[in-house]
Amino acid sequence: MHHLFGLVLGQKDLSRAGDLFSLDDAEIEGSLSEALEQIRIISSSSDYQTNDNDQAVVEICITRITTAIRETESIEKHGKALVALWESCLEHKLKPSGKDEDTPHAKIASDIMSCILQNYNRPPIMALAVPVAVRFLQRGNKELCRNMSSYLSLAAISNVDLLVDHTDAIVKSVLQGNSMLLRVLPSLYEKQPQSINSHLKELVALMSQLEQAEQHHLLRVFQVVARRKQPEVLKECIPFLISHLRDPHHNDIILNILIEISDYEPVALASSLPMLKEIGESFPSLIGQMSKIFGAVGHLDEALLTLLILQVLRNMTLVEIDTGNLRRAENLGCSEDTVPVI
Repeated sequence: MHHLFGLVLGQKDLSRAGDLFSLDDAEIEGSLSEALEQIRIISSSSDYQTNDNDQAVVEICITRITTAIRETESIEKHGKALVALWESCLEHKLKPSGKDEDTPHAKIASDIMSCILQNYNRPPIMALAVPVAVRFLQRGNKELCRNMSSYLSLAAISNVDLLVDHTDAIVKSVLQGNSMLLRVLPSLYEKQPQSINSHLKELVALMSQLEQAEQHHLLRVFQVVARRKQPEVLKECIPFLISHLRDPHHNDIILNILIEISDYEPVALASSLPMLKEIGESFPSLIGQMSKIFGAVGHLDEALLTLLILQVLRNMTLVEIDTGNLRRAENLGCSEDTVPVI
């Protein structure tokens, strides 16, 4: 270890810690893993959480080390030691005791996190980091969880396989309110559907609590499920999805999901026709798309379907009953003569 690192860490000498920044990065690069191990030992001591001097020394040394790692691009050389220190923080309290006051080990975890996870496009580093990162999601520190989720989302873009083994933990985190991770679920579903299938009803129940962009990510999950032709896992979610057809921001994607289901399992939508009819009456612009669902389900009960179509059309203006709608009505068993005159 470089003699100045040895002095500062060995004697926990705060007065000399600042001198580390006068050294060239290349001069200390070879000592960084050893210094990280020494920091792990110091931060694991029984009195660390109450020792302001030790905390200050550690904070300065970590800043110097992470700066040197970035400048010398030596993350792959020192990644193992960096992740080991990061993981050791999980053995200590991370949840803030005050409103905005991080614990000493939460500060270490936060300082190290960006240095590690900014390398989300380096598979060897992510292979070390992701198993540790997902454990932080359940430790009660909202700020750490939020930042971790942001990096994990970037990692999923580069290589979703890194997250597959942790799908259960990610879904659990989402259900606990970590909506940022919704964006990785569509990609994870392609790789690990079972872990998500068992929670679909709980996930769709989150819709009303989410921001618009988050709702879109969640609906993309259901789009993937529908395309994989698994109506049995979607059946209980269909009424929830239909109830959100009134939202103009999402009615298009929801209708596409329902149309997808109706193509191969129309019976799954049969009991929802009255609800679709009611929404169609309130939002006539959706009738064109809904008619595809009516047509598919109509093969199961043409009499009921004809009645529903007539009731919906009765509430539309003359302008809205265009040639296309008349043609759809004919296809569903309604002649032009049976379409009500407005």
